[in-house]
Amino acid sequence: MCVKHSAFTIIEILLAMSIIFVVGALSIPSYRYYSIVNDLERSVDQVTHGLHRARLLSELNEQDSVWGYHVASGIVFKGKIYADRDAGFDEMQPLPATITSSGLPEVSFAILTGEPSSTGSIILTAVNGMQRTITVQSGPVLIAGEEAEDSDFLTICHYSGGGEPHTIKIPESAWPAHQRNHGDTLGVCPEDEDDD
Repeated sequence: MCVKHSAFTIIEILLAMSIIFVVGALSIPSYRYYSIVNDLERSVDQVTHGLHRARLLSELNEQDSVWGYHVASGIVFKGKIYADRDAGFDEMQPLPATITSSGLPEVSFAILTGEPSSTGSIILTAVNGMQRTITVQSGPVLIAGEEAEDSDFLTICHYSGGGEPHTIKIPESAWPAHQRNHGDTLGVCPEDEDDD
């Protein structure tokens, strides 16, 4: 009596290994591209978060100081300029090694008002040449082009030192400091309502 044993032949094993090798070789470039794009998008989030954090700390007059953000190192710092900062208060979230930055090297924000020390663009570039631009501007909107829910902002009547009150939008988190330090009120300024 002849007993048949079922098993894989060497040809079947080589064929299966070849298929696995081809699929693996084709997926490596796709994974690399995905990784680069992910690093770039994560860097945009990190920089915008760092800018917003520095602005908020300045608006709240945290530690009785101006706060800023240094792009290349990813550091929220206490002080007017990065070189003269109080390093004991650094909040660091470095950019991935695959990302380089150009444009504005750092931005600090005025106490209480949150006005940026400089305006312009921060350009983040990935190793494959893809770029994202973050525009820093003065006024109630810090990052141009960034989508934000209107529900995250409040419309207030802002009373700046000695000047005429004017209507601005601020992040909801900045409201307590504006109310306490400026006497700002919720809603449109009475003078601005007359213009409508």
